[in-house]
Formats: sequence, structure tokens, C-alpha cells
Amino acid sequence: MVRGVVLATFVLLMAACAPRVATTEADGVPATTTAAVGEVTAVVVMPSLERCLHAGRGATIAFGGDRLGWTCESPVDAPRGLFGPPVVSGGVDVTWRLIATERGDDGALAIANEERVDARAVRLMLATDETCLFAGTGATRAFDGERVTFTCPDEVVVVGDLIADADGLIAIRGTMERDGDVVRLLDPRPVRVTSVTLE
Repeated sequence: MVRGVVLATFVLLMAACAPRVATTEADGVPATTTAAVGEVTAVVVMPSLERCLHAGRGATIAFGGDRLGWTCESPVDAPRGLFGPPVVSGGVDVTWRLIATERGDDGALAIANEERVDARAVRLMLATDETCLFAGTGATRAFDGERVTFTCPDEVVVVGDLIADADGLIAIRGTMERDGDVVRLLDPRPVRVTSVTLE
């Protein structure tokens, strides 16, 4: 009996503490307002083909309130990586701050160089294990005013703008259902981008 009460209490606590996604309907497509969709964008492939890996949720290097969220290939004693959250513009164009650090005479790390990486997301891996490719800049199908921006296998698409947060990128994923000449978008929902390739 006591064991059952403890288990029920544990389940209730887990449910209460589970990450939640607050969505609002805009033109029929939900938009996320929190970072609780999936895990993180674990891999960012830069236009140079350099891979930057998520640094984890624990303590990392921080300057002025922003943290080094993705570590790129660099010496251990002078990390280099993507700093702060990304910024999305034009729906699929992503800007990240790329910083290189150096250790001063006092042993503390300081920013040695900073540049902006402005690139287009051309390939996404979603938390659903689906790979999606950029649909191009021309006309694509649209649903409630939101155009298809990435196409994935089995009639799966990403619609509208990518969404940026402190954990990387989120996409609105849905499945196209065809009924004769009518095509509908089923179950549009926010899904974490686990890997993004930039060009």
C-alpha cells in the first residue's frame, strides 16, 4: 500500500515537472513559446563543414550573460564556438555569433575574436529522426498562409519560419494528406531540430 502511494506520488511529481510547450494558434499553425520541445540542437554544421557540438546544459563559458552553447573544433585551453542563441530571419536564414577565446596572463578566458555567421539552413534532422531538405526560394505549397520551407520523406513537411531559442532551433512539422485535388496539413506541431546544416 505504501509502495503504491509512493509510486503514485512519484508519477504525479514527474508529470508536474515535465517540460511543457505553450502554443498559440496563428493562421492555424502552432507557435512555440518555450524551449521545451525535444532536447537540443545537438549538431550545427557550419558552411565550412566544421561541426559544432552542443556544450550541454551544465556550466559552460559565459560572457555578459550569454554562454558558449556549441563548441567547435578548437584547442581545449582556448575554446571556440557558437555563442548565445541563434537568430532567425527570413524564415530559414540563421545568424550565430562565433567566438574564439584565449587565456590571459591571469589564467582567465577572454573573447579574442568574434564574427557573425550568416547562413541558410539547408538540411534539418528533426527529433523525430526525419531528414528534411530546404524546399527552395520559389513557390511552394502553403497552408493557411505558411509556406512549406522544408520537405521530408513520406509527405512530411516543415512549414513557416524556423524558431530560435537558447537550445537551438525548432521547426513546425506536419504531414500532408492528399484527397484528390485537396491537400491538407495534418498535426502541425513544434519539433526540435537536432541537427542543422548551414550553407
